[in-house]
Amino acid sequence: MKTQPLPKDATWLRGIEKLIASPLLGSEGAGRLLLKGVRLAWGRRQVRQEHEADPPVPTPSGPFLPTRPRQMGDLLLWVPRHIDSYLIDDFTGGYGYSHVSIDTGEVDSPTGKPIMAEVTVGQVVSRKFQDEYGSRHFARIPLQEIGVDAPAFVRCVQSKLGEPYDVLDALTLGEIEDPAKEICSSLAADCLPKSERQAIATARRKELLRGAAVSVTSRPNDPHLREFVSPNGFAEFYGAPSGKHLRQPDTLVRPRPLISSAPSTSPDGWSPLEKIAFFSVIFILLTTLLVSLRHPVKSL
Repeated sequence: MKTQPLPKDATWLRGIEKLIASPLLGSEGAGRLLLKGVRLAWGRRQVRQEHEADPPVPTPSGPFLPTRPRQMGDLLLWVPRHIDSYLIDDFTGGYGYSHVSIDTGEVDSPTGKPIMAEVTVGQVVSRKFQDEYGSRHFARIPLQEIGVDAPAFVRCVQSKLGEPYDVLDALTLGEIEDPAKEICSSLAADCLPKSERQAIATARRKELLRGAAVSVTSRPNDPHLREFVSPNGFAEFYGAPSGKHLRQPDTLVRPRPLISSAPSTSPDGWSPLEKIAFFSVIFILLTTLLVSLRHPVKSL
C-alpha cells in the first residue's frame, strides 16, 4: 500500500507546530499530546524532505578552504521546525533535537560562508552552508575539547559525500543498516572514534540515556559495535540542554560526556586510584619508620 503523504496545506498541522514550540505549553503541554495523536493518525505517512517547505537555497560551489580549524569536527544539533522533525524528536526520546550535521572547518571560497556536511531525506551526503536553515536554533558541541581527532573525524565524514539517505536504517533505529547509505546521525556516529562510540553504548547500557535516543544491538564483548545514536542521544550524552531551552542559533555547548572515553590507565598500566593507593601506603610506611627512628621503643 502506498503511504499517505502529509498534506502541505493542512493549517491544523501548522497550529500543532506552533503549540509544540510555544514556551507557555512546553514539551509536556497540549502540543506534545496533539503530536502523539498525529503519530497515530499518520503512522504510515511519508516523511517530508527537510527542505521541502523552504524556498530554494543556493548550494556551495567551492573550492572549499579549511580556514576554520578550531570549529572543525563540531557537532551541530538542530531543534525541530516542522511537524516531521517534531515527530522525529518525539520518536527518539523527546529531548528537543531532530537533526545532526558536522562542521567541516571549511569555508566556501566564493562566498566566505562556513560549511557543514549533512544528509536528509531524499538527498545524498553533501556540503551545505551553515545558514541553510536561517534562524533555526542549534547547539554546537566542539568535540576537539574532549580529545577527538577532528581532522580524522572530518576526513571520514567527507569520504561519505554522495552517499544516499538510508530510509531503512532510520526506520529500524540502526538494526538494519546499509553501509553504502547514511542518515544524519549515523553520518556522525560512524565516523567517531571507537572509544567514543563505546562510551555512548556503555552509557545506554547503564540506562543513563533514554532507550529511544540510543539503541545498542550488539553485546558488550562484541568487537563489532552496532548502535544507533539519534540527535537526542548525542545531546544527552554530551550534556547539551533540552532543545526547548535554546534561545538562538549556534549556541556553544561545552561537552561534558556522561562517560569519558579517555583510557582509565596511564601508559605504565596504573590507574589513578591505584597510584594514589600505592603512594599512600609508601607514605604511611616511611612516616612510621621515621617516627620509630626518632623515638625508639625501649626494651623492658
